Amino acid sequence: MSKEPVKDLSVNSVVEPEAQASEDIERGTEIPEGSRVVTIIVNKGEVTEKVYQTPVGERITLKF
Repeated sequence: MSKEPVKDLSVNSVVEPEAQASEDIERGTEIPEGSRVVTIIVNKGEVTEKVYQTPVGERITLKF
């Protein structure tokens, strides 16, 4: 295993604070066309949450 130190994610400009996440949406809600997945949360090998960013900049969180 590599002995490199783990990078501090708080200084990574790609990762944004959780406080900026949008509302939780129920399953079955359609994600607007052109949206991109910006975050995938995996817990014990299963996807538990996905955060999408719409073309207009809104963030949509889906929890499974």
